[in-house]
This record gives sequence, structure tokens and C-alpha cells, in this order.
Amino acid sequence: MNTNQEISLDKLISGIDNFIFCLNLYKEKINNLNVFPVPDGDTGTNMLLTMKSLDLSYTSDSNIEDFLFSLKNSSLMEARGNSGVILSQFFLGLLTAYKKNQVLSLKTLAESIVNAANSTRASLPNPVDGTLLTIYEEVGLNAMNNYESSKTLSDFLKKLSDQSIKSVKDTPNKLDILREANVVDSGGLGFAMMMNAWFFSTLYNDQKDIERKLNEVFLEMISGLSESVSKDFYDDSQEIEWGNCTVFTVIGKDIDIQEQREKIPQFGKSAVITGDSSLIKVHIHVLETEPIITYANKIGKVENVFIQNMDEQTKDILETKKDYESINTSIISICEGDGIVRIFNDTVGNPMHILIGGPKKNPSINEILEIIKEIKSENIIILPNNPNILVTVKKLIEVSDRKNIGIIETKSIQQGISSVVYFDDSNSLEENISTMNEVISSIEEASITISTRDVTIEGKKLKKNDYIAILNDEIIDSFEEPELALNFLIQEIASRNEILTVIIGHDSIQKDHQKLEKSFYEENNDKELSIVEGNQPYYNYFILGE
Repeated sequence: MNTNQEISLDKLISGIDNFIFCLNLYKEKINNLNVFPVPDGDTGTNMLLTMKSLDLSYTSDSNIEDFLFSLKNSSLMEARGNSGVILSQFFLGLLTAYKKNQVLSLKTLAESIVNAANSTRASLPNPVDGTLLTIYEEVGLNAMNNYESSKTLSDFLKKLSDQSIKSVKDTPNKLDILREANVVDSGGLGFAMMMNAWFFSTLYNDQKDIERKLNEVFLEMISGLSESVSKDFYDDSQEIEWGNCTVFTVIGKDIDIQEQREKIPQFGKSAVITGDSSLIKVHIHVLETEPIITYANKIGKVENVFIQNMDEQTKDILETKKDYESINTSIISICEGDGIVRIFNDTVGNPMHILIGGPKKNPSINEILEIIKEIKSENIIILPNNPNILVTVKKLIEVSDRKNIGIIETKSIQQGISSVVYFDDSNSLEENISTMNEVISSIEEASITISTRDVTIEGKKLKKNDYIAILNDEIIDSFEEPELALNFLIQEIASRNEILTVIIGHDSIQKDHQKLEKSFYEENNDKELSIVEGNQPYYNYFILGE
């Protein structure tokens, strides 16, 4: 075999990391393409949650087949919604192809996509073309035709990515409801974005370059069509009775999956049944959940039950879409980290717009202008949340044609979070700017990050791999363990503040929240502490004192 056609485990994991990175960026755009406004239709969210369930840890001694089996099992067990279950078939297909070839190679990857297409078609009582199933089939066919002639993984991924774009653009021609809504298929677009993210990661080291290229691909796929399903199209579906989106796994012995693919769909609609003789995953829409769960318990042990009432949430989603029309002032927060994004979205709601950016991802003026163009409200407030980005935003306001853009001079995530608590859409732009800017001057903040080299700053000697404690933008000390820095800063801020929030970063090893809370309240029983997962890069912890 041509060794250039082999795929190392590192390259596979890099690909999966880029799948997750891409879905984090585009989940809302993917969600906006759903032709039905129901929780089960949150395609981007369901695909992301399925991918984030994967355990990508391994060592040089790891058995590849065991690793792929773990990916298959975790993706299937944790799959959410129709799209999550179908996405999990990629990892089932990968394991099956590896068992056959006993090597990770371009051929194995090609066969894995074909396997995913076959198992997906088999799992659906009524397969529909113009969906993720079609993308699997067409990309899989392209892969089988091209793996032998491809010299490298990058060369091969380029062919698959180009085919995925072409296939997604053609989905409205294959499915009437997409053509009526004037959109492409959301799940298909999600998979195409994932493949392109993996391809671009073989060309570029800078994530900003990958983001730029992904945006070009996204715009190409929706060219001439809508970026989201219109409210009028949603209104037409308001009278449909959706029932409960029900997802669960069944663990047993000698399960006849073909038999279950005939019996389970009789309980409801939109059934997807996949798995093998020892474990099956079921997705189905039912008006009543008890009959299907009772039946499933006769097959084996039922686990991972996930139920959403789609009728209630359909009304909420429709009302949310109507609320957008009445927004007076929108906010753009420039930040990164799943949890950080969630805090901003949950605090502000509909007026909040997120632009991914941070210490090593400073967005350009053009990137900020692009999101401004999408906003329909009369007024816009921008939160830079970083001193370098603050300079860019100030320059943008100078050159922008829009006169109703305001800025809250937030130089940190903590300042941004504290300011949005006091945002009120019923206030004028000037009132909000005044109130929010006033708040950020009254808080205390701290952060912990790792030193990348030996250095002396402000008279303090910092050793490489020590944890730097920064309080109110000043380096206070360094510590060998992040928990020591955290405890020091918490007590320092608690001595002057009543409410503390600890935001845990992506690289943090502090997982025992109860232990942290217990330690805090033993010394501060008259204070309040909140601990949230921020998943921010570069900083182990952010701390906010109010």
C-alpha cells in the first residue's frame, strides 16, 4: 500500500476535532435551515452534541479497533434527534471498514461513508432523498471512485469536500419541501461543513484561515437561496401536531434489528432504528411515550431516554421568531467557548448575537461588519471583551455608515458578562450604553493562565508552566498548581465582594465543583458563589466579583 494513503490516528482525531470546531461555529446557521421549527429539528445542535460525546483520549499503546469501537458506541449512545442518530452511522461505518481492512487508510474512509449510507437507508422505514442520506451516498460514491488515485489525505478530502458542496446545493431539486422553503438540507450542509473543515485543516494552521474558508463554502452552498427558513413558512406548519420526540437505546442479547425496524415504526412517525444484535438506538415521534418505552423494555434494558414535547416547543420557537421583529436594540458579543457563549445568550435572549473571537482570534473590521449587516434592529451595541478587539471596534465605529452603533468598552469576558445583566431593550441606546459602561467600573475580576516561558514581568519572576494569577489586570503571583492560584484569588476577591462567579476553562482540571464550593463556604458563609463551565481557551479560570 502507498503509505501516503494511510491515515494515522492523530490525523483522524484532528479531523474529528475540526468536525466539532466547525459545528460549534455553524450550529445556529444549520439550525436556521430546519424546515420544521421543532426541537428535533435543531439539526446543528443535535449534530454537535453527538460529536461532543466522543472520548478522543488515547495513548501510543491504544488499540485502534478498541478506540473506533468506543467512538461508535459513544456516538450511538449519546446521539440526539434524527440528525444525531444518522451522524452516528459514520462512526459505525468507520469501525466496520477498519475491521475489514485492518488499517486506517483512504480506502477505509471511503468505505466508512458508503457503510454509513447503507446503514442509514436500512434504518429508515421510508428513506427520503435530498437529505443527509443522499449526501452520504453521493460522497461515498465519489470516495470509492477516487481513493486509489489520491496521493495524500488532503488530496482525497478535497475531492470529498467538493462533492459534498455539489450534493448539498442540489438537495432542493430532490426534496419538494426544501424547494418550497427555498433552503438546502440542514443535515447535509452540516456534514459538508464538517468534511470541508477537515480538508482546510490540512492546508492551514491558523483557525482564522479555516473559518474564512468555511464561510466561503457556506455562502457557496446557500447561494441563490435563503440563509434561514422564513417565518411565513413556519406559520404554515403551526397547526401540525408533533407529539414527543423520543430517543433511547436498548441493550440486550440477540436483538433482531430487522424485526424491530418493522415493529417500532408502528408506534409513531419519523422512526430511525439502528445498531446491532446487542445495542439498538431508536428515534421516533409519538403522541404518547409510555407504549413505546414499555415495548422497548421487552426487548432489553432501556437507557439514555431523551424526550422533548415538540408541540409546546414549536409554539415557543414560533413566538421567538416573532419576537425578533420587535427588537429595538441588538448586542454583538465577541467571545469564544461554548459555556461563555451560552451565558451571553441565556442572559440577553433574542437580542444577542455572537461573533467568535478572543485573544488569538481578533476579528477584522470586515468580519464585524458582516454580522452587523445581518441585524435588523434599529440600534446595535458591541461588546469587544478584549483590549485589542476594543481598538478594532472603535475604528469600525469611525468608518461605519450606521450612526446607531454603540460600544461598551469591555476589555474582558468578566466585564462583558457583568454589563449585559443590566441591558434593557426597552431603554434607549444612550441609556443602555451609560448603564452598562457604569457597571464594568464597579466589578473586580481575575484570571488564571499558564506561563509559556521563563520571564520576568513587573519585577515578578515567572517560570515556564507555572500558573499566573492576574487580578484586575495586574499579575499578582504565580503558582505550581492552578487550584492554588484559584483559591488565592477567590479569597482575595471574596474579601471585598458579596457575589463571586468562577468560569471554568477548557484546559482546567478543576472538575470537583462540590469540593470547591465546600471550601469557599467554610470561609465565606455570608457570600454567594456560582460555578459555570465556560470552556474558554487559554485561561484555566475567569473569576468575577460583584
